[in-house]
Amino acid sequence: MFLILVFFMALSAVLLALLLLERQSLKRLRDDLRTISRSGKDTPNKRLTLPAPGRPLEALVHEINALMDEKQAVQVESLRREKALRQQIANISHDLRTPLTAILGYTQLLKDPALPAEDRAEYLAVVEKRSHTLQTLLTGFYDLSRMESGEYPLSLSPVALHPILCELLAAFYEDFTEKGVHLAVDLEDNLPEVAADAGAVTRIFTNLIQNALKHGGQRLEIRQYTEENTVVTLFANEAGGLTEADVASIFDRFFTADRMRTGQNTGLGLAIVKNLAETMGHQVSASLDGSLFSIHVYWKRA
Repeated sequence: MFLILVFFMALSAVLLALLLLERQSLKRLRDDLRTISRSGKDTPNKRLTLPAPGRPLEALVHEINALMDEKQAVQVESLRREKALRQQIANISHDLRTPLTAILGYTQLLKDPALPAEDRAEYLAVVEKRSHTLQTLLTGFYDLSRMESGEYPLSLSPVALHPILCELLAAFYEDFTEKGVHLAVDLEDNLPEVAADAGAVTRIFTNLIQNALKHGGQRLEIRQYTEENTVVTLFANEAGGLTEADVASIFDRFFTADRMRTGQNTGLGLAIVKNLAETMGHQVSASLDGSLFSIHVYWKRA
């Protein structure tokens, strides 16, 4: 009887100790949670711990820590998006302000009644050019926004790439001649059709040509050929100012290797190329070999 009494007393003591330890653990968890909640960004990696590993509360602590990791990941992504948005807003403001400033400045000059007719014609030409630049910017912003929200209409059908590309090269002939760009064009015969929207293909080729004219050197190589089950369009030109880091971001919105941002480099053209191509189920990549910058568009056959 005495031994039974001693056993129950010892068991009670153990249970009491476990209860006290459990309460201590709960109190510590509560205090840690309160501290983490109040500290916010100051202690982003702080996690809950138990004074006695292996206890029943360990599974709960693991789940809480997992939720905290998930919350932290969401916060980091939110901060990244917020920073990117601020940068995009700053870039948009700069891109819009540049042509607007020129338009307003030349408009003031045009108000001078004594302005010679020759100067007036020159200033009007500048205003018209800057107005077209502004219109292009606004159209690009609007179209890219529609693309990213899935509101840009695309109708896929079999499309022959050669006629579209050749027509655009002819349309830009004077631009190539004016800049002194030597074209090397190699189009494979009997190229199969691809599954695409003809208007989107025209937009992709136009943006690639304009990008080469703005940022490329005196030689532009354009090729179209088959590779396994795809049709490949290659645009390659000299771009000595680019780096590997630039190439990794070349399709980002508002990216430009021109760090001074002249107002003519909006960084929207290649972003639209990638968005349109991928929306139609195709792929786009960029590479840099020495100073030779290349863009490949891999089209799926129709």
